[in-house]
Amino acid sequence: MLAAVTLGFVTALTGPVQAQTAEKPLVLKGQSTHPASSNFHLIFKLWAETVEKMTAGRLKIETLPAGAIVPPFEVFDATSKNVLDVGMGPFGYILGRNTATIPMSHGPLYGMDGSDYWAWYYDGGGMKLLDEFYRDVLKLNVVGFPIPTDYPQGMGWFKKEINSLADLKGLKYRIYGIGAETYGRLGVSVVTIPGGEIVPAMERGVIEGAEWINCEEDKKLGLHQVAKHYYTPGMHEPVTGGQLMINGDVWKKLTPDLQEIIKVASVYATTTRNFAFNRETAHACQELIKAGVQMHRTPDEVLKNFLDEWEKIQAEHAAKNPFYKKVIDSQKAYAEQIVPFKLSWFPPYNFAGEYYWKNKIYLTKK
Repeated sequence: MLAAVTLGFVTALTGPVQAQTAEKPLVLKGQSTHPASSNFHLIFKLWAETVEKMTAGRLKIETLPAGAIVPPFEVFDATSKNVLDVGMGPFGYILGRNTATIPMSHGPLYGMDGSDYWAWYYDGGGMKLLDEFYRDVLKLNVVGFPIPTDYPQGMGWFKKEINSLADLKGLKYRIYGIGAETYGRLGVSVVTIPGGEIVPAMERGVIEGAEWINCEEDKKLGLHQVAKHYYTPGMHEPVTGGQLMINGDVWKKLTPDLQEIIKVASVYATTTRNFAFNRETAHACQELIKAGVQMHRTPDEVLKNFLDEWEKIQAEHAAKNPFYKKVIDSQKAYAEQIVPFKLSWFPPYNFAGEYYWKNKIYLTKK
């Protein structure tokens, strides 16, 4: 009888485990808008790996790079139509559909940095606006999560020194999104071309300057081989963010625990990869300097003029687009609390930083 009771107890313990491990895993098909080596795609990959671990293999997600199933600019629609179960892409890739894609993904954002921007989503009402944006404005059948990455971005690469806004006027400069719109209004001859065409265009003299992302990603592109003056920061994207999307019908079929794991894993993967990305970018900057690149601090005059012009453009967008206004009003209200608090309460980063590392700063300011 003791043997029978013991056997029954062991069976009761192992039964559910055996049933769970025997369960056929759910496999979702996913693709990003970026190359496999980009930080954005690496977040996508780490997110999928984390989900698989947290679900003990119950949920597996394929994370294919740009173009594997659909072209990069079709990822949003492909996810909505369930050509893809999962998609990963920046709102900048569908910028023409609604101007609200701008504040929902990048820009100066009233002085907020990338952490503040992310906090606005989860703490300041941004997630409700994101759901509304997908459902009622873009009419896309997806559930989305913000993935802030690749920030802050540099102003870019130039063949000659830029000492003032006057040096930029008339210059053929590759940039996209709000950067192109704003610099165009400031008299710069803006050109929008894909990343893969930037270096050849610089070599042929089609453009005289170009922005991409930062030291790490720009080095991969080879921009240091066609220009030696690199300026940072760029006020057009001190904050940058992408979107992780799940098809709406697929999402509804997932159990609540899987839905929560997907969300939590996105936060973990984004945070972990961005930590590493800062280190990788710092190392890449040092390598570029050793290769003869001159790194400069963007003149304050350029940054100030950019903000002045951008606020005019932003007011025009808000006047034409009620949802745009709804978004920036929410962001401004959140920034009004957070940014003055951090300016008042947080130790200035440069104070202790320069105390220890002033002779290591590699940017020169004209």
